Amino acid sequence: MNKHIAQSILLIIYFCFISSCKQQSNINGEGTIYDKTDNYVKKMMDSLDIVGLNYGVLIDGKVMHKKAMGFANLEHKVSMTQNKLFAVASMSKLFSSTALHRLLKDNNRNVDETVGEFLPNRKDLPESWRILTLKNLLSHSSGIPDQIDYQIYLAPENEEVVIEALKDKPFTSVPGETTKYNATGFMLVLMIIEEVAGQDFETYMQKEYFDQFNLAKANYGGFKKFVPNRVKSYRMVGEDLEMFPLNYAPPMYAAAGLNINMDELIVWTQAVLDEKIVSKEALSNIWNPVVLNNGKPGFFGLGWETYELENGIWMTGHGGAGISTIRHYWKENSKETVTIILLTNGARNWVNSPDEVNMGIANYFMPGIVD
Repeated sequence: MNKHIAQSILLIIYFCFISSCKQQSNINGEGTIYDKTDNYVKKMMDSLDIVGLNYGVLIDGKVMHKKAMGFANLEHKVSMTQNKLFAVASMSKLFSSTALHRLLKDNNRNVDETVGEFLPNRKDLPESWRILTLKNLLSHSSGIPDQIDYQIYLAPENEEVVIEALKDKPFTSVPGETTKYNATGFMLVLMIIEEVAGQDFETYMQKEYFDQFNLAKANYGGFKKFVPNRVKSYRMVGEDLEMFPLNYAPPMYAAAGLNINMDELIVWTQAVLDEKIVSKEALSNIWNPVVLNNGKPGFFGLGWETYELENGIWMTGHGGAGISTIRHYWKENSKETVTIILLTNGARNWVNSPDEVNMGIANYFMPGIVD
């Protein structure tokens, strides 16, 4: 063989090898852009004094990078790992609302039906509650008295306690007038899921989602429940860092109470994006901001927080307890998507919110999300 031809072949093999290594490096999260996001997240951990976190990056629904940092338990200096479960609080609403949409389709029901139509046998519901639509509840535009405003938090003994305490309380706004985050509305969502499914909420979610998608570790329960491998959550009270008592009871599990780790949260997210739960057409409706009475969009779709950012970029997702967040980003007239999952167990100084940190990570992959 000609010496020059042989050298050329060797060079081609070498460059193919280098290219393959670079591609594999990117897949494993070791490429330059992931170094940058890791450095950014470390910087935010230091400046906000975040105790511990997991974060993941999905590009067009594919997992490109995952990282664990900090401590799962600060007192005992237990290092954070990627298999730790987090109490994701209100991120639970994404699971329950998406499950509800499939349940509605399977039973030929829709979000324009009223609470009274879904729960005809609940005689303890005030008439002002019965005329609310499911769309009002999912978009937080119902104006129904919020149990949190009356110090009825997320671990009531049963829904009857909540209804009895609030039945004579005034609405905060006319239904459809404004967006106001509301826990009572999602208690009614849980009641509707149970009525349509014909079984209790936990049983339904376990059978139709946790078992279906092999989410073997996912479960519902507050901080008093023994949950193996769950991180300890923290918050600042005055000048002291304390345990964050994320306490939830079964009547509120559609609103909050899910414990899940990063890998299983990714599996569920991919199931959503791959249309294994609802169709893309349904997702488009779910992710479209509900129009308020004044003709302007609110800040929620049908169970998902959703709104337009700058530069034709849209965001949907949800936060959890002010310490964690999942956000899915896409551009108008483009198939390109970015999904960032940021799970933390608290911080000493949330000068930048978890949502802002999430957007900062996403900006590396979809420039224009932040300045």
